[in-house]
Amino acid sequence: MKLRAGYATSANFPTGYPTVSVVEQNTQVYGEGGEITNNQVDNFRANPDLKPELLKEFEVGIESRFWQNRVSFDFTYYDRRTDDLIVSQPLPPSTGFTLTQSNIGQISNKGIEADLGIDIFRGGQDGFNWNTRVNFFANEEIVEEQEEDIIFYAGSTALFVGANAAIEGESLGTIVGTAVARDENGNFLVNNGGNYVITEQDNDGNVPIIGDAIPDYTMNFFNNLSYKNWSLGFQIQHVKGGDIMSSTIATLLGRGLITETQNRENTYILPGVNQSTGEVNNLQINNSTYYFNNLLFGPAELKIYDASVIRLQEVSLSYSFPKKFLDKTPFGALTLTAQGFNLWYDAYNTPDGANFDPNVAGIGIGNGRGFDFMNGPSQRRYGFSVRASF
Repeated sequence: MKLRAGYATSANFPTGYPTVSVVEQNTQVYGEGGEITNNQVDNFRANPDLKPELLKEFEVGIESRFWQNRVSFDFTYYDRRTDDLIVSQPLPPSTGFTLTQSNIGQISNKGIEADLGIDIFRGGQDGFNWNTRVNFFANEEIVEEQEEDIIFYAGSTALFVGANAAIEGESLGTIVGTAVARDENGNFLVNNGGNYVITEQDNDGNVPIIGDAIPDYTMNFFNNLSYKNWSLGFQIQHVKGGDIMSSTIATLLGRGLITETQNRENTYILPGVNQSTGEVNNLQINNSTYYFNNLLFGPAELKIYDASVIRLQEVSLSYSFPKKFLDKTPFGALTLTAQGFNLWYDAYNTPDGANFDPNVAGIGIGNGRGFDFMNGPSQRRYGFSVRASF
């Protein structure tokens, strides 16, 4: 058994020149008399007060082997803190800009990672071997300190679209957006048309928090089986929890394109109370109104889904040629491998008819997470490789 502990600190600096204002120049604008040169202020607003990030991390863990090395167990706990985390922050176009970079404050990132491996069968080079391994990872990101009440750092400043926001005391994966209005008892409010009332403020006057994109945990199950010259490996992944705001699902439901909307004669009574009377809502709405007005063009809160997913992440089959077959060839070793990736998944807390995969980066590369803005579906990939030595 090995015990280990460590502490490290490092700095991280913004890329490019985000502290300097620049002017865009276009030499191909057509005007009177032909092409003219056009100058305009860049869409990015410089932030001369931007500071570098400071990362501090403490880690402790164990590495262990038991029973003639047939069983291994590794465990790690870490506490990583980032001061002045740098994020890209969207701006309302009315400011004359669309983007800037800002420092959020102090972010704490705590988590554990555990790995258990077992050699179920050990048959040697020509016998049957089976190794299985389970990896478990759980992480929590909390905004510990912040000068501003709220910073939108990904998504849109328009709340009906939704955004990631940094709020002191909340998860860094917090999703904010328009919500269903509630009375003082927390009951949903319904208008006189039978539809939900949309609000951009909760009962405390704050921007509504409608989700958290950080998963509860991620677990991977690895298996490697071999017999003589054949080897089979596969990986199953389970991501539990974490919210996603899915425009894909909302559109499929709102436009009546999946099996969940097939019964066109259904009527619905939304749970809640009438905004005008305070009485329990009893207004019926039809199929189209329910899906179109409330789920597609209603509160962003109703587009939030639990993004839990089970996935067959990878399968591979390999064959290594025996050395006696290679004696009269230039190869010292030769292995053929066929692989498949993302062969099957089940996002079991989303509508079955949508066949939706939460593994999308709706707002591109960066700190943002938990959004699907009609992004393309995930890919199922196949591959074949040849590995040779001479």
